[in-house]
Amino acid sequence: MKTLNLLRYGTISLYLVLVIFGILFKSAPTELNLKESFLPPSFDFPFGKDRLGRDVFSMFAYGSLATFLFAFPARVLTLAVASLIGLVSYTNPFFKKNIFSPLSSVFVSLPSLLLALLVVQVFGAGPAPLFLAIVLGDWAQAYETVRAKIDEVSTSGYALAASCFGASKSYVFRAHLLPQAFQILKVLLFTGLPAVVMTLAIFGFLGISAGGSVFGPGLGEQIAFSKDYAQNAPWSLVFPTLGILGLVMTVGGKRS
Repeated sequence: MKTLNLLRYGTISLYLVLVIFGILFKSAPTELNLKESFLPPSFDFPFGKDRLGRDVFSMFAYGSLATFLFAFPARVLTLAVASLIGLVSYTNPFFKKNIFSPLSSVFVSLPSLLLALLVVQVFGAGPAPLFLAIVLGDWAQAYETVRAKIDEVSTSGYALAASCFGASKSYVFRAHLLPQAFQILKVLLFTGLPAVVMTLAIFGFLGISAGGSVFGPGLGEQIAFSKDYAQNAPWSLVFPTLGILGLVMTVGGKRS
């Protein structure tokens, strides 16, 4: 077990060092240089260059950064929406029974990627539609978990005592239920981040991404572009794949 943990932390550390080094010492891969197309790995370009002459090391680093900068706030926003709906459900049983419970059942039964693709199809590609797509795809599962925790804590002695002393439901939720639910929110944050990373990678593979003008192509977009030229430049396909795996391992948190 210790050997596996050392291997995991060593892999994460190496991945983070490469990303940080690439961001600090490489510029964003937003410009093309066809004269250096398919340049093999070298001292100046350790990961080589792709068909358009872009530095694969730079794309690896900035693609990882761009994915994280979208994935983390999107997951936090999803949990915030789930917590807000949990508050409304707790303070108003009518909304819980007649609106949120049926609605969450429908959203849970639908594939999150399908919902996300529908949102992007309707609103187009961009930061706001991507955030909305991720929230709509994941809020129901997060809400069901938060709601189960709220139902459990709401029957505890201190919550019942606060209600008996005249505390409002919003106060009980804010002062007693939400702190107890914080641990489950933390777990949901880190267990859900890998799925968000993979969703963004799939979006990129399908040509849906945001921030390309600032950070260059995303990891999924790099894979989609390089797969047809894998024989000429296999490094341009391998390293973005390793970037996705490294980011998933890094944001996934500690597993017991």
